[in-house]
Parts: sequence; structure tokens; C-alpha cells
Amino acid sequence: MRPACLPRLSLIALPLLAFPAFAETPLEAALAAPTEGPTYRFDLKIEDNDLKAEAQVDPSRPEGEHLTLISPAADTLEGKAAERYAELKENTSGDKIWCNNFNQNIPADAKMISESGDAAVYSFTPLPGEDKETAKVYKPLTGRVTVSKEKPAILAFEMFAEKPFKPAMVARIDSFSMTANCGRAPDGRTYVQDLALDVSGNAMMQAFSQSERREVTNLVALPGTSADTALGQR
Repeated sequence: MRPACLPRLSLIALPLLAFPAFAETPLEAALAAPTEGPTYRFDLKIEDNDLKAEAQVDPSRPEGEHLTLISPAADTLEGKAAERYAELKENTSGDKIWCNNFNQNIPADAKMISESGDAAVYSFTPLPGEDKETAKVYKPLTGRVTVSKEKPAILAFEMFAEKPFKPAMVARIDSFSMTANCGRAPDGRTYVQDLALDVSGNAMMQAFSQSERREVTNLVALPGTSADTALGQR
């Protein structure tokens, strides 16, 4: 069961913040990294409370048909599994996999907490989207982002709750953890290679638990799409 006050986290394309042309810190450099490049077809594995499936996402297909189910067969799905597949098919598009979509969640006052030769980790209170219900969930969370220093980009992003909190009078979140690890696309941008979400709590006097796993593999650039952004270029 997922309460109405808890938004479903998915690979959603978000507007980007504007940053200085001459970045000075590893975080600023990562947030200012190029966002343009080829459009990719890719394979997607997803497992959540309602559906376990393998699919292919092809943005060259008509809108609303970007996702094609490979396993199990779509006509064998019933109940909540069928509803979840319909939701995925309607809302999935190829521009939702990029790790720079997390830029909007990272505030300017993020603090570096560790640094190595090739990466830096920052901690912050994540910024929510414009939705008020989302803001209630994000405010009590701690966010962390790992960025590459050698080839500026986001390498990992996470949000977690350090203690239980109440986003609404009739709801309590006992635990919240969302982790995304990023891989390098052939053009150098980073994409959400795998994502794990675990949330549990109580809403309307009923316990709930939400779990989701995603894995993106086999990126193939679509013919005729932009390839101007090459590895290492800024």
C-alpha cells in the first residue's frame, strides 16, 4: 500500500538550475556539465510491490509507447501488475534516465563531507519539486551526492531519513531510503544505472511498505540523434 501523500519516485526529467559558467568546486563543475547528447534506446529491469518485469525503452516510438514489455508477456498481466504496467507505459520516456535530473534537488549550500583523488561527496537537505506533498516528504530527509572531479558529473545520489517523521497528520514514515548509482553513457553523460527505493510506515492506521528496484543497461544511440557531446568535453 502506498499512501496518497507519498509520491512515487521514478526516473522523472526535472528542470535544471542555472549555474555559473566558470565552476570552482567539484559540485559546481558536475552541475554545470553538458546535458545535450544522443537519444538512447535501453533495456530496463524493474521490480516493485506490484510488478517484476524486463522491458525495452525506445524513444523513437510514438509517445505513450516508448516502453515495450519483454517479460512477462503484457497480455498475461492481471490486477495491480497490469495497472502498474499501464502506468509505466504511459509515463516512461528516454529522457528520464539522466543523473543531471537530480540537479534540482541539490541546494547551493551543499557541504562537502569527504574527498578523494577522483571524487567528492556532499551532504544537504534535498530541495523538492513544486508539488506541496512532495515538499512534506523531502524536508526531513538528508541528501548526499557523489561527483566526479576528473570528468565532472554526478556519480551517485541518495536521500534517506535519519529518524521517523510525519509528512501528514494521518501518515508516518518509519524508514525512507532512495539510492541511485550512475554509469557513463558512451557520450560521457551519466545515467541512472540502478536505483533502489525502500519506504515503510503507517497511513490511515494501516501499515505500508514500498520497495522498488530498477536497472538500466544496453544503451544504444538512436540514428540521427545529436552526438555533439563527447566524453570529457564541456
